[in-house]
Parts: sequence; C-alpha cells; structure tokens
Amino acid sequence: MTPIWIKRTCVVAVAAVAAVAAVVSFDHMRALASDAGEGWKAWILPVSVDGMLVSASLVMLTRKRANQPVGLLAWAGLVLGLLVSLAANVAAAEPTLIGRLVAAWPPVALGLSYELLLTLIRETVTVHEPVQLHVVNDVEPVHKGVEADVRERRHPNRKRSRKLLDDYVAEAREHLRPGVNVTPAWVREVTDCSRGLSSKIAATLKAGMQG
Repeated sequence: MTPIWIKRTCVVAVAAVAAVAAVVSFDHMRALASDAGEGWKAWILPVSVDGMLVSASLVMLTRKRANQPVGLLAWAGLVLGLLVSLAANVAAAEPTLIGRLVAAWPPVALGLSYELLLTLIRETVTVHEPVQLHVVNDVEPVHKGVEADVRERRHPNRKRSRKLLDDYVAEAREHLRPGVNVTPAWVREVTDCSRGLSSKIAATLKAGMQG
C-alpha cells in the first residue's frame, strides 16, 4: 500500500502544475478577448472556458463513484472545453511555430493535470471507504429473515396475531410430547413467538413439568 505522504506529495505536485497552467491559459485567453474588444468581459470569459473543463471532470468523477454512466454531455463538455481553450491559447500566441506550440501547452497541461488530480482523489477515497461495516451490519437481518421464512413454511396456515404469554404456553403444551427437549428454539418452532418471549415460555413449561 502506498504511504499517505507519497499520495499527498503527488496531490500537491499535480495541483501546482494545474495552477500554473490555469494562470498561463487564463492570461492568454484574457489577452485574446481584450484584443477582440470585449472590455471588462475579457476577465471572465476565460473562466467559462477552463471552468467547463473543471465542471465536466467533476461530473465524471461523481458519476463514476456512483457506478453510473458518465454520459455524453459530460464528455462533450470536457472535449469542447479543451478544444476551445487550446484554440484560444494558440490564437493568442506569436505567429510562429514555436510560439504556437508553447501557447498550446498550458491548456493541455491543465486538462491532464486536473484529470490526474481527480484520479488521485478517487483512489484515496476508494481505499478509505468503510466497506466492512456494511457487511457486518447486514448479517443479522438476513439471518432473522431466513429464520422467519423457515417458520412460515413449516406453519403455512398459522395466522399472526397478538397473543399473551399464557396463550403461547397453552399452544406449546399442545405440542409437548414425552422426550421432547423444551428449549427456546423448540418453543419458537411450535409457537412462532419472538426470541425474547421464547425463553420465558420455555421456563414456564419446565417449571410445570417439574411440578
């Protein structure tokens, strides 16, 4: 298992790369929008582009953790956000091959580093999920449900009704035969009473047998 400090270091490193790429990409798109005459809107337009990348990635993470299909809309938002960011950064670059390659790197680095960051977060959350608690809590209800089903099959015509202790004792005595070992389990089998009441009924029957 990977030490927690290594995972935290990876998260910090990937987050730092994403932050640097986001700042450079934001500045490129802001300059392009400003040259296009957008005025004060040039400061918020880059958020709508790179923000699409972040939003689509978060939706994909949430759906994957819920074991649901990612969906075409999330993929479309991720791809469209990446392409628009890439095109805007290249358009804002110097009209040379080197300048355009350099300008194209920030949106690519932002998209990849953010996906890596979500992958690390998803793996960390999956490792620490308390899966065993659900298994332990489900054992007893299943056992009780099976026991009740067995009793129902053995006595299909028996109607459930509210009974007093004396009624259960009288019903158990009808099934009492020589050699029968009177136990709470036997009482529950012949009367279909609760586990707590079966002990009292068994004790009453034994007291009557001894008397």
